[in-house]
Amino acid sequence: MSVALEPAVQPTAPDTGRRLPRRLVIAAAVSTVLAAGVYLLLVHTALGQRFDNAALLGARAQGTSTRVADISGLQRITADSFAVVLAILVGLGVIRRRPRLGIGVALAAAIAVIGTDFLRKTVLDRPALVGSDASFPLNTFPSGHTATAIACALALVVVSPPAWRGVSAVLAGSYAWFTAAAVQTAGWHRPSDAIGASLLGFAAVAVVAAIIAAWRPIGSGRRIAHYPALAVLGVVWLVAGAVSTLNGVRVLRYLGRHSDSLGTTPAIRDDAYHFSINLTIVVVVSLLAALLVLLGRSDLDEPAR
Repeated sequence: MSVALEPAVQPTAPDTGRRLPRRLVIAAAVSTVLAAGVYLLLVHTALGQRFDNAALLGARAQGTSTRVADISGLQRITADSFAVVLAILVGLGVIRRRPRLGIGVALAAAIAVIGTDFLRKTVLDRPALVGSDASFPLNTFPSGHTATAIACALALVVVSPPAWRGVSAVLAGSYAWFTAAAVQTAGWHRPSDAIGASLLGFAAVAVVAAIIAAWRPIGSGRRIAHYPALAVLGVVWLVAGAVSTLNGVRVLRYLGRHSDSLGTTPAIRDDAYHFSINLTIVVVVSLLAALLVLLGRSDLDEPAR
């Protein structure tokens, strides 16, 4: 008597169709639109400039030791150190037998940095809408240092093995949001610069990841939900969001009644500074979590033979 054998249970197939590339492209488009919105809202409106400058003045009032420490950390981000990070990204791709993936994410990080520099110096402007801009008249949108840190962190998440993506997001992401906050504490950039650069960095990495995924995403053979990493990022998001909300209500209420930032009280400037720092952290954490959720367990690119 013959016995019918049930077929072996196969691991859930990875998202090898068009869904993953499409989702990444949509996420990149949304991020780009949000960056444009930040630019228009905070750079091209009087209220936005008042907030931007109040936060900048609040940053300059922070303790000297804090500002010096942040400036020291930012000075380590140079062309040479960036080149080393790009080489590491390529090297990780080679070690994982996915050289195209390593080259692709390194290229994405380079595009983000070069693109933000081009936008700041050539394309975007900052109209003089409020008197407080005289204290820092240069157009600084978007921040190159922030774009460098964010793009490299997100690129590391993409090139990492799926099982290690969560760890990469938390560790590299921590440095990314430190940098996005440090450029403000150092007095180098306004909040709009850091937030806009973060969104543009995500867009660049997501587009390149979509192109690679369109070639052939390879699944890891098991579900990876990144719950521990998402839990850590969620706690950071909640704490930063709560602090940002408390400070933001006071700042926006005050700025809505006053014509410029130069006359703000030290307390409001300090509130504006903490509002901007925590809002920036919320944005960076949201981008890291979004990339983890989008990629899931899909391992991009086919390993070289």
